[in-house]
Amino acid sequence: MSRPALGAVGALGAAALLSSAGCFSHDYKTKPRVAVVDGDPVVQMAPEGKLPSLTDPKLVPLKQHTDPPFRNERVVGVTLAEPVRMYPIGLLDDFEVVNDEAGGTPYVVARCALTDLSTILDRRVAGRTLTFVNSGALWKDMLVLRDKETGTYWTPATGRALSGPLAGESLTILPSTTTTAEAWRELYPSTVCLDTGELSAVPLRLRLYAMSSWEGVSGVKTKDTRFPPKEEVFFVAGRNEALAFTAAEIREKKTVASTVDGLALTIEWDGAARAPRAWRQIVAAKQELPVVPIYWFALLEQFPTVRTLSD
Repeated sequence: MSRPALGAVGALGAAALLSSAGCFSHDYKTKPRVAVVDGDPVVQMAPEGKLPSLTDPKLVPLKQHTDPPFRNERVVGVTLAEPVRMYPIGLLDDFEVVNDEAGGTPYVVARCALTDLSTILDRRVAGRTLTFVNSGALWKDMLVLRDKETGTYWTPATGRALSGPLAGESLTILPSTTTTAEAWRELYPSTVCLDTGELSAVPLRLRLYAMSSWEGVSGVKTKDTRFPPKEEVFFVAGRNEALAFTAAEIREKKTVASTVDGLALTIEWDGAARAPRAWRQIVAAKQELPVVPIYWFALLEQFPTVRTLSD
């Protein structure tokens, strides 16, 4: 088993750390600009097509997996249909864009190791189903998706179309669970797991990047000290703001009532899944809201207003 050659957008920060960090910051400033959105460039860091994406991925029971993730390895869990699905973060660090479908819902799993974002988005928008690839571009240090059908560029952080024929449209972010492989296996013993034939563990280069002081490759440093820049936080997003919190905060409090864009919501600690979940009461029913992990510095770049539980 081996890993794809270094070069995925999610590995750029690690490459900067392990070789010539200043080189990648320079590249960010000098590489071609696809567009400028909200005053920030969409930077073409690598040629499109050079970076791996998956369509119709192979998912197998854990007993049949080439390299099942270790118990403490992080995974993204999806419960749209039976059997539920599990995507190891280590595999997503190499294949950052995975087009899949479950229960009649086509979706894309997007992973950006530079910002620690892991999320899934409905691939249906404007009356059509899109297929996504890794564009090779970054916007505000974030991986940028590009759809094959129209060539539009999208940010997975909010689902917003940044540039192209569908600019102004938005993909819907779907609820998912970021937890450990052990927790997901115990909760869903019959889960199927993404299998690419590669190692499921997070690559060493990205573990080193996570421990480093680097905040992406743009050279921008956050001055907001409410959390350390590389703190893994979770967020629930509205149209105009995001509410940020850590897993430890929700685990300690168990249940938190708050608001996003003035709408009431409840954040709960799911002991079985070992992860935070969020809900909004809609008449007599509870609507689950997406809870997305990301580094603190990156969240501040993606939203004009970010609140925390202590604000």
